[in-house]
Formats: sequence, structure tokens, C-alpha cells
Amino acid sequence: MPIPKHQRSPSRLDAQHLAKKISLEITTELARTFGYSKAKFEKHIEAMTKHLPPGPDREQAAQQIREQEQDFNLWLIEQERKKVHDLSRDIPLHLRGANSIWPSCQLELDERRLELDKAIAACGKLQDELEYVAEAIPADFNKYTGIVLEIDKLVSYIKNLRKSDAKRFKAAVQATASPKQ
Repeated sequence: MPIPKHQRSPSRLDAQHLAKKISLEITTELARTFGYSKAKFEKHIEAMTKHLPPGPDREQAAQQIREQEQDFNLWLIEQERKKVHDLSRDIPLHLRGANSIWPSCQLELDERRLELDKAIAACGKLQDELEYVAEAIPADFNKYTGIVLEIDKLVSYIKNLRKSDAKRFKAAVQATASPKQ
């Protein structure tokens, strides 16, 4: 009798599938607006010019700030797009690298663990970059919340893989390392 999906333990490939899903979500967001919010931008301009008396000077100052900051925001978005895209692609690549190693000795076990650690590190870097972008440009922070929560879930999957590896492979590696008498 098959086990219902909600009662199954996570598959070894669940992390790989989730990493690919996150990467696709980020690519879609990068292709769209990168969370850029025109309303937040205008609110920022209003806050910067509220100390000026209403009139042509205020409008001129607002227009000058708009031009300067919009150029900067577009430049920053281009810089961050590449970083975020590279990090989002690194995660599934490191997971694939780890899954391609089936340890038969301690060196291979360490190599697999290193690939899993690199995937976790890429997850942390990606979260930091998304947080930075959401704070540095007038972006809708809520667009990133779902992705960040999925990244947290992915990190827990990867950590579970490491625990599973420790249990599964340590005994086999130790058995091959100790000489039989």
C-alpha cells in the first residue's frame, strides 16, 4: 500500500527540485521588475522634498532627485541582477555536484559534504543579496518574503541530507578504512 505524500520523509531529490524552483522564481522576478516599486519611489521623493515650501522649487528639486536616483537605481538593479542570478544558479549546481558523489571513502564523503556546505553558503548569500536589494532600491519587500522562506526550507533540506549522510556513510567508510584481520 502506498504511503500518502504528506507522511513520506523528504526525498533526496526534494532539495534539488526546490533549488531549481527557487532559481526559476528568481529568474522570473529578475526578468520582470526585480521588485521595483514606482509608488515607493514616489513616496521616497515626497519624503525628501517635504521640507521645501510647495511651488516650483519643490517640483524642480523633486525632478532632480528623480533623475539622479532613477539612474542610480537602474544601475544598481543591473549589478544586483547578475549577482542574484549567479547565486540562484550556484545552489542547484552544488546540490547536483553533491548528489553525483556516492562516497566509498572518507575523502569522497568530505567532498560531498563540502558541496552541500557550498550550497548552504550560496543560500545565505542569496538571502543577504535579496535583503540588500529590498532595502537599497524602492522595492516591494513582500515579493522577496516567499522566496526567502523557500530558501530557509531548502537549507533545512540540505542539513537533513548532511545528517542522513553522516549516518549512512560513516559506518561504511569506517569499515573500509579499518583493516580486516
